[in-house]
Amino acid sequence: MTISGTQLVAGNITRFGGGFIKHVNTTMKLVESMLDRRVTRNISLTDHSPSDLAALDHPYASRHGSKGLQIHDPYWSVHSQSGNLLRSKKSGTEKASVTGGNLKASAFVGINDNGAPYAIYIIYGTSKMIPRDFLENSKSEVEGQAVALIGKNLKNLVTNFRGK
Repeated sequence: MTISGTQLVAGNITRFGGGFIKHVNTTMKLVESMLDRRVTRNISLTDHSPSDLAALDHPYASRHGSKGLQIHDPYWSVHSQSGNLLRSKKSGTEKASVTGGNLKASAFVGINDNGAPYAIYIIYGTSKMIPRDFLENSKSEVEGQAVALIGKNLKNLVTNFRGK
C-alpha cells in the first residue's frame, strides 16, 4: 500500500525532521498487522478435512464454475492441511521516505514460494481448480479500514492511496 502526498507536504516533512517519518512507519506497521491478520484468517480454515472436501465433490473444482461450490464465504478462503502455506507467509514494511516531492511508505504480506511452492496454483488456479487469490482479496477486504487508519493517524494527510 502506498501513500503519496503533495510537494508542500513533502517540504514540511523534510523541515519537521524524523519524528513524523517515525510516526508514518509506526502507522504502516499497524496496517501491516491488519493485513497480516486478514491473510492469516483467509488461509487457515479448518472446517473441512481433505476427506470432507472429497465427499463434497471437490468444491474448488473448476467444473463447478468460476467460484466453485462456495461452501463458505468468502469463496477464496483456503483450508489448512499441512500448515506450510501459513508458515510460508511473510510480511513487513518499507521505511517511509520523501522522494520527488512524495511521501511514500508501504506494508506488504506475501507468500514465500519456497515454503509453499503450490501457492501459485491456489492463487491463479489450474485447468482443474478455480483460482483463489487470498492475497489480493485480503487486501481488498481491509483497504477501506487501512485508508481510514492511515488518515486518522496521519491527520488526514493522505491524498492518494494505491494498493498493489
